[in-house]
Amino acid sequence: MQDTDKNEKQIFIKKSNDLIEARYRLTLGEQRLVLLLASQIRKDDKDFNSYEIKVSDFAEMFDLKTDKSLYEKVEKIADDLLGKKLYLKNDSKNFEGTVWLSYVKYVRGSGIIKLRFDDCLKPYLLQLKNSINGFTQYKLHTVLNFKSSYSIRLYELLKMEVWKAEKLGKTQFEKNFALDEYRQILGIDKKAYPVFADFRRWTIEPPVKEISEQTELNIFEKKYIKTGRKITGITFVVEIRQMAETKTLQLEIEEESPKEQPHPIIERLMSLGYAIETAKRDLKKYGVKRLERNIAYTLAKQQEGVVKDIPAYLNMAIKEDMGGGWEVVKIKAVAEQTQQQAVSIQREKQAELAHLQKMADMAGVPLETLLPKQPKGGN
Repeated sequence: MQDTDKNEKQIFIKKSNDLIEARYRLTLGEQRLVLLLASQIRKDDKDFNSYEIKVSDFAEMFDLKTDKSLYEKVEKIADDLLGKKLYLKNDSKNFEGTVWLSYVKYVRGSGIIKLRFDDCLKPYLLQLKNSINGFTQYKLHTVLNFKSSYSIRLYELLKMEVWKAEKLGKTQFEKNFALDEYRQILGIDKKAYPVFADFRRWTIEPPVKEISEQTELNIFEKKYIKTGRKITGITFVVEIRQMAETKTLQLEIEEESPKEQPHPIIERLMSLGYAIETAKRDLKKYGVKRLERNIAYTLAKQQEGVVKDIPAYLNMAIKEDMGGGWEVVKIKAVAEQTQQQAVSIQREKQAELAHLQKMADMAGVPLETLLPKQPKGGN
């Protein structure tokens, strides 16, 4: 939901707390598109409109290089988002599923995508003053530089608690999650990251670092709760920074942010849930070709329904170069298909020639008279 005075730093995102606590998994690109779409909503909107998103605005807001590939990427993000589900609590504490979007139209040659939220999301994005469980708002500018797909989710979950703390005059608060609950909210499959060290490395450490370094929330302690020897919960201990301190921090981030664009393969990995530092490390360690073939392999397996958690599966695929053998098989299959097509074409030609010969014999004329005339070459 948008409130703005011609300054992007004054654009507010407003969501019901029920939507913030919904269970879903989006890539970083998909989350950014949802935020930009939500920023188009006006306070007095009673129905969703078909909001227009300019790819150039998307690029400018998230500091992305504008080129032909970006237009294709944003179109794909919109298409993928159209099929993404989320699960919301209903009154009986059960979860009901819905989708983010009900409409996507890419206007060719215009650099504009038209999108509309599904009507089921009206209670969670429109007229939020009447929201039963309250709503949370924050400046869009706060999350623009996040590179982890989990950072926006954790920031929103923690931001929900700020008003409670401030109401009590506190500058610190704690947010508790059962580990299974944290997984479910972030849409992380139970089989993903079976080793807790990997789970922490991918889903906890990157968002904690980004939130603490870039926002008014400083997560200065994490408490891991054990049941026996198994970690079953996590508590984030959060300090609410003063406004002046936060502004200084954000100015430092803007001044220190490198202006050069990251390598396209790094952007690709980040769109699939990688943290930027991990993407840089893998590029340096494995090279572009290995990353590209394993991304293609992972996405192919996702279409087959094998992959539930893309970053975890992709990480394994890159390490083991699972896409290498798959690529060889794929190339061989294409070569075999091409050969089969060539044989089929040759057989068709032979059958056609035999048919023409038979027709020529019946008519008592030479075969050459029935063959297609070849164009005369000029000198």
